[in-house]
Amino acid sequence: MPHLSSSGSDRYEILTVTCATDDSFVLERWIADTLQTPVLVEDGPPSRLSFGCPAFTSLEILLLDEALRSLGAQDFRLDSFERKDWQELWKEQGFKRFSVGRGHLLTILPAWDYDPAPTPKITIDPHVAFGTGWHETTRQCLELVWEISQTQQFLGKVLDFGSGTGILGIAALRLDPAATLVAIDNDPYAVEATTANLAQNGLEERGEVYGKWDEYSSDRGGSPFQLVLANVTEGVVITMAESLWERVSPGGWFILSGVAKNQGEVVEKKLRTLREGFESYPGHGYHTYRLRKDAGNE
Repeated sequence: MPHLSSSGSDRYEILTVTCATDDSFVLERWIADTLQTPVLVEDGPPSRLSFGCPAFTSLEILLLDEALRSLGAQDFRLDSFERKDWQELWKEQGFKRFSVGRGHLLTILPAWDYDPAPTPKITIDPHVAFGTGWHETTRQCLELVWEISQTQQFLGKVLDFGSGTGILGIAALRLDPAATLVAIDNDPYAVEATTANLAQNGLEERGEVYGKWDEYSSDRGGSPFQLVLANVTEGVVITMAESLWERVSPGGWFILSGVAKNQGEVVEKKLRTLREGFESYPGHGYHTYRLRKDAGNE
């Protein structure tokens, strides 16, 4: 697959693929792994998968169309629009408010929504980073962060690795007014979205955003985190699990998701090298895991 390059302008593409429901999971994984981009999935029938990227060349479009159809895609649509049109796109995709936690104590709102009620809430403008919270992995992570905040009421220093829109880290900041955040994502659109969403929620003074793990680690060394979040892919989990676990402070938590169900055994084998006991939360197509480091661990 050719490298996808930017056009250098403020016009971007959203590719939308329709397929049979049975084929959506295979297509989603191929897109996420090959193009290294998050995918918005709308269940069908037919199912619809959307993902954003910089401008394609004509050859790249032809090769991508052929690859996707070989995996079961029925239709392939490329829409080009300006940066200012993001919100209209997400309205069309059906992004709307939702709540997490028993009693719905934290509400996630699109940037164009308004809720005057004095309840805990965060506002998210997805931009092109595709992190609205509707995906089962994000929703499960949000629920687990909420649960931790209710049991210990202190989230402390938080790492959101593969932040996307920043939704998980920003939720942690809202649930713990004393928490601070380090968000890392190698996608420049995700860095842009996380930075903008921190400001949108008035939390920019409590968060730092980096484009590379090395940028943070070389700057801050081995500073530990009380909560590490990694909603990524199984390949990234396996590669980074040990390094991320080392950054969890004694008594701290490690939540990871984005693991395809057929890769669960491989990931769990890796996790057992970190800690024998962990919690597993199987979803429709993905697994989410939660590990807590013993308070006596160094």
